Amino acid sequence: MSDVFQAWSNGRWISLDLNSNRYSMSTTSVACPHESERLIKTKAKLRDCLSSPPAFLPPLHLVWHYARAAHAARTIRSQTIARQLEFLRASLHGTAPVSVGVERIHYYASVFQHLRNLRFRRPPCLEDSVAGYLFFYPYIASLELLVGVKQPPFRAHAWLQSGDLILNDTKGAVDEYSVILRFEK
Repeated sequence: MSDVFQAWSNGRWISLDLNSNRYSMSTTSVACPHESERLIKTKAKLRDCLSSPPAFLPPLHLVWHYARAAHAARTIRSQTIARQLEFLRASLHGTAPVSVGVERIHYYASVFQHLRNLRFRRPPCLEDSVAGYLFFYPYIASLELLVGVKQPPFRAHAWLQSGDLILNDTKGAVDEYSVILRFEK
């Protein structure tokens, strides 16, 4: 896998070097493919937890699994993106995710959102996406961690998707970003 990724955003090429965690911009094409994929207009629908109080109490094994995933993401958040992706690859051996239906994906997404909102501070998007990847991996077969960029002003953002379902963000929040990195199983 290459350590430099590129995306087209508002008339400029934006490059991401995973080893140095640096972005750079240029106005000319440097022989990189034009990123033309658009996200499908769907998002993971959060369950209405207010209408069913037991939904506030996810199963204990999911709470424990989330706590371990959040802790692992927190401990590697100061590492480069390349090192974080290596960590994801290394930590996912031995667990074979199963294929589940859309309703089950919605359930896991709502549990993740609920548990994430119980934290004292909201984690940065990359840390949140790494924790989400570790959390969702055993339950969802088609999981992707995406990093997108946009400018002006320059911004980068990370989120998770399963097919066309956005798991840890909303469609509106990620719509303006051009995907520069796609990490799949």
